[in-house]
Amino acid sequence: MLETAPLLGRDRASSEEGENGSSGPYILLEPATTWRTETWIMISDTVPLVLTYLLQYFYSLVVVLVVAHMGEDELAGVSLGVTTMNIIGLAIFEGMATSLDTLCGQAFGSGNRKAVGLHVQRMVMLLLLVACPIGLLWLCSPWILARMIPQPQLAVVGGTFLRTSLVGVPGYVVFEAGKRFLQCQGNFTASLAVLLVCTPVNLVLNWVLVFKLDLGVMGSALAAALSNNVRAVLLIFYTAFHLPETHQCWPGLLPKTIFQNWMPMIKLAVPGAVMVVGEWFAFELLSFSAAYIRTSGSGSASSAPLAAQAILATCSVLVWHIPFSGSVVASTRIGHFIGKGSVHAAKAMTQFYAAFFSGIALFDIILAFAVGTLIAPFSTAGPSSEVRDLVLQTLPLSQSSKSPTRLSVALTASCVDWVVKPLAAGLHFSSTTPSEFLWHWCSPLVLRCLGW
Repeated sequence: MLETAPLLGRDRASSEEGENGSSGPYILLEPATTWRTETWIMISDTVPLVLTYLLQYFYSLVVVLVVAHMGEDELAGVSLGVTTMNIIGLAIFEGMATSLDTLCGQAFGSGNRKAVGLHVQRMVMLLLLVACPIGLLWLCSPWILARMIPQPQLAVVGGTFLRTSLVGVPGYVVFEAGKRFLQCQGNFTASLAVLLVCTPVNLVLNWVLVFKLDLGVMGSALAAALSNNVRAVLLIFYTAFHLPETHQCWPGLLPKTIFQNWMPMIKLAVPGAVMVVGEWFAFELLSFSAAYIRTSGSGSASSAPLAAQAILATCSVLVWHIPFSGSVVASTRIGHFIGKGSVHAAKAMTQFYAAFFSGIALFDIILAFAVGTLIAPFSTAGPSSEVRDLVLQTLPLSQSSKSPTRLSVALTASCVDWVVKPLAAGLHFSSTTPSEFLWHWCSPLVLRCLGW
């Protein structure tokens, strides 16, 4: 089986061996593309992908909203659990899976269709292998969290959430890889359709397990975990029976071949994981910091700031998925250009992406303020009004309107970040770790010294 495809193809006639051993000539031509065409492609592909990621994250949002009505301790404990799960788990899986945007996109663009399915099978096995040590950490999380935060009761709640969530890891892994299998072929709606079906299933499971069976935090975590497994099964069946055109990229199960030649995938997966984990950890670390905040009139750490941080983090992650989805579409598009040998077209797209992501960044900033303002009044009730007040006070709407410099800095950084990543991924250079370190870790120290 031919797996390799040149990173920089040739703009002339080429003959390439197919996966079934047959060969046939095809022409690698420089495609004619315009900003208008690329704008339509980006919007038409990004919108369903944004909805896909938002629905996928909707499970965590449901957990936060359901647990918020149990009490401040439950909300704060689940916040720690979700934070740990995101950093040591989901962010790693999602970051490693981004390597498929490059590998599958280039394989599909070069005409090596069967290699797409082979890359997906290898990624599933790699993610399941990585999930083993992560699962051990989740099992030991009550003892680990107890040594990191001053409230032992919150460590118990967070550990319970993590242990129960372990049930849904296989489904999450398969869904992430399967989603990339379809996206590289230009299908961005199949995963959305599956999530539209699974979302009411998740709501019903929460209602039954939390409110009817009174399982509390464990019930909410179990509902999300079972939903992860259900959506993976539905995606497999949907692809097998309703998307026959995608079968050209499936070589069948290859139990021997999938454990060979992992290094190209690992070289892309590791930087991708570091990139995504670095971004998530930069703001998820605030959840652990909030556990040490003492409110006025209290000599000990309160759970109210941590509960408020859970709501703020949820809003941040919701709007973060918009530019991330656009980056996935852009990297897949560039991967197709590179696979076809259209290097000049890929380079020309950088100017377009700079303008496109500038608009996304501005929209994202406005949406973050709007979402936080809307969700705060409905997230807590009764004695948790302190949490609602903290959320509304923390939203930096008034500061940003009085300081256009801060807004421009955030806008510029977002543009550079999301333009560089898809281009680097398409060129097999996904290691943007230095930029992640400078922006997410060094810049806060500099801004703090400037009095920001």
